[in-house]
Amino acid sequence: METEYKGTITPKKDFDVEFAAKRFQKAFKGIGSDEKMIIKMLVQHDSLQRQEIEEKYKEMYGKDLIDDLKDELGGHFEDAAVALMTAPSDLLCGALHDALKGMGTDEKTIIDILCCRDPEEIDSLRGRYEYLYDEDLDEVVKSELSGDFQRLIRGLIAGGRDEEDNIDSANARKDAQDLYDAGIGSNADTDEAEFIRILNTRSYGQLKEIFDAYDSIADETIEESIEKEFSGDIKAGLLAIVQRVRDPLGFYAERLNNAMAGAGTDDKALIRILVSRSQIDLADIRSRYKELYSTDLVEDIEADCSGDYCKLLVALVEGESQ
Repeated sequence: METEYKGTITPKKDFDVEFAAKRFQKAFKGIGSDEKMIIKMLVQHDSLQRQEIEEKYKEMYGKDLIDDLKDELGGHFEDAAVALMTAPSDLLCGALHDALKGMGTDEKTIIDILCCRDPEEIDSLRGRYEYLYDEDLDEVVKSELSGDFQRLIRGLIAGGRDEEDNIDSANARKDAQDLYDAGIGSNADTDEAEFIRILNTRSYGQLKEIFDAYDSIADETIEESIEKEFSGDIKAGLLAIVQRVRDPLGFYAERLNNAMAGAGTDDKALIRILVSRSQIDLADIRSRYKELYSTDLVEDIEADCSGDYCKLLVALVEGESQ
């Protein structure tokens, strides 16, 4: 039985699309914009309702709501507001496109987006990517990445992961032994292809069983073995898949923490994760964040960000009462 997760943003009850469009337009009138109203309107509605508001706004005023947001706002506040007005799949495809086609590939973003999603989600992203950019995602990955990391990502995009919930303990132990033999149990070089094959094709439930079996066979965790046997992007990708299996909420909590750790903030990652998870499991990610780091996600955002940008992200994490 799948775990039920809780987001922070839900559809607004008694939704009045015309009223909402008017509130946005009113927020833009006069000298300066009403940032408090803009934040309220963004977090009071879910993504589908925002898309409806955008269409109604164009019908009523002959202008694009996103264009007006860009004109009225600035900096990371603008970035976050535009991200919220963008369909979730388009937001992720845009991040993938930038990661693959920008100045040098951004492997971290590629891992964060593709190493944690099930085949149905990846298939949807692949179709949407081709629609938006008139390019096949697999072909782009093939041309932009190389080596074992390319093979890992292309395997994920191919969508061969088993989606059945049935757990087969005997096969799990066999796969665990194969992983052991392909890595620390071998006197020869690591068999990267075997790791890619198993981690890319087994269901998440089956992988959990495999990893538990591996821990007993190897006398160390699968994470520890990957750390020893791999390096660079392929190591990061494999570890991301393992973390997605072992601790899916921790996967995002850790990435949020990394986005704010040290000097400077990775605002693109911070915005992308908070916006894309807000309707899925952000409330649970916040709880897991507290368990892992003994601090509240909201407190860390407030310590790291400022102004209306900070207020919008905090409202997104806390959710808006309706």
